[in-house]
Amino acid sequence: DSKLPSAVRSTLLELFGQIEREFENLYIENLELRREIDTLNERLAGEGQTVDGAELSKGQLKTKASHSTSQLSQKLKTTYKASTSKV
Repeated sequence: DSKLPSAVRSTLLELFGQIEREFENLYIENLELRREIDTLNERLAGEGQTVDGAELSKGQLKTKASHSTSQLSQKLKTTYKASTSKV
């Protein structure tokens, strides 16, 4: 049994649910982008072109993921501060 007040526990569960949904969305987006990269790389290979650009694409994915993660982090901090100030 939790020693936290029910209001705090409820807020935490809601925040963790939001975090989980964000990670699910990022995971799905990541899978879709990887499939798209694979498709484009196969198309390039089929045309006899080199696939040197794949490394650049992976770097761009990392940058986008990092940006999304920092946005999520900032959103969670803001939500947490707002929720704790109410308690």
